[in-house]
Amino acid sequence: MNQPWTIRKALFWAGGYLQAEDLPDHRLSAEVLLGSVLGLDRPDLVVLRDQSLDDTEWMVFQEKVLRRAEHEPIAYLTGKKEFWSLNFQVDPEVLIPRPETELLVEEAMRIFCSVPGPKILIELGTGSGAVAVALAKSLTHAEARPFLATDISRGALKTARENAASHGVGKKIQWIQGDWLKPFSSRFRWIDVLISNPPYVSEREMHHLPTTVKRFEPLRALFGGQDGLDAVRTILSQAAEQLKIGAWLLLEIGETQGKRILELAEQFHFHPSEILRDYAGKDRVLKACYHG
Repeated sequence: MNQPWTIRKALFWAGGYLQAEDLPDHRLSAEVLLGSVLGLDRPDLVVLRDQSLDDTEWMVFQEKVLRRAEHEPIAYLTGKKEFWSLNFQVDPEVLIPRPETELLVEEAMRIFCSVPGPKILIELGTGSGAVAVALAKSLTHAEARPFLATDISRGALKTARENAASHGVGKKIQWIQGDWLKPFSSRFRWIDVLISNPPYVSEREMHHLPTTVKRFEPLRALFGGQDGLDAVRTILSQAAEQLKIGAWLLLEIGETQGKRILELAEQFHFHPSEILRDYAGKDRVLKACYHG
């Protein structure tokens, strides 16, 4: 009779298999994937290392390891990713939230706290809803009316709605399917804060992205045209028609795009504007005030 697969044996097999497939984080991947299958934290795997897996657990774990060997992101394999100290559901319809995007949340909160009274905020291209949900959890009703969040993908909006509901802020956010600001009328200026993490990867940069990114994450959320700035130009143009005078725009950008984006912002009457750096010291966010 075959000996049962214990946690110890399963991790040994998975770590060796992933190492042979040149996964640099083979041990971490094995532990995270097995933990997700068993509903255990990584320290629990050590304590319970002699616990046996049943047939279903072993089969599910094998399948996830084989997919990880093809460089599929761990977040898609586990179905979740942490952002702003909150767990978010993720799937291939949405970009996996990155830590550097938390800078958008931080700056939006600074703006809300520095200007009195309720404000209208819109997030464009919400994806998993991580930014909008993090803000809805952090800001009070006195600081903001219900947020508006858009995405062109119906699947992404479904994921975002589920994330908002799971964090208890479903009623604070209105979800709208559409391409950037096109769903809204531009007959008058009405927006106080506009935020977005648009696609900004250039054609040249696409070729150098890690396999785990360019093969599995949604291309429409990554590729920003030949120079990476197609979506940025569109947002700047549309925002200039709908932002209030003195309203703020926050855009995540690529680390080499700061100078060019400041020039574009000036062309569309955004000033003062500045490029904020992330904790790695890289250009990361355009913060611009609409002057009109």
